[in-house]
Amino acid sequence: MTSPQLHTLPRETNMKPDSRNEIMRAAREILSNSSVRELRFLRVDSSASHLELTGRVGSYYHKQLAQETIRNIARGMQMVNRVQVRA
Repeated sequence: MTSPQLHTLPRETNMKPDSRNEIMRAAREILSNSSVRELRFLRVDSSASHLELTGRVGSYYHKQLAQETIRNIARGMQMVNRVQVRA
């Protein structure tokens, strides 16, 4: 089992709930349209301060690729990468 990776991006102090929902929806859409099949089945959830990525992939490369795919849209939110790599 891999430990979660926490990445802090610049924080927007007045982030509204609608903004968080839009970010979460955008992250889900980007992953669901990925050319990498495994990324299409990952789950994205959000809370007041972070965006959490969960699911399973076949390689550490795909785990990192999923994280980097949504990094740019996770404006002001911490990212928690809980994606597990199958052995």
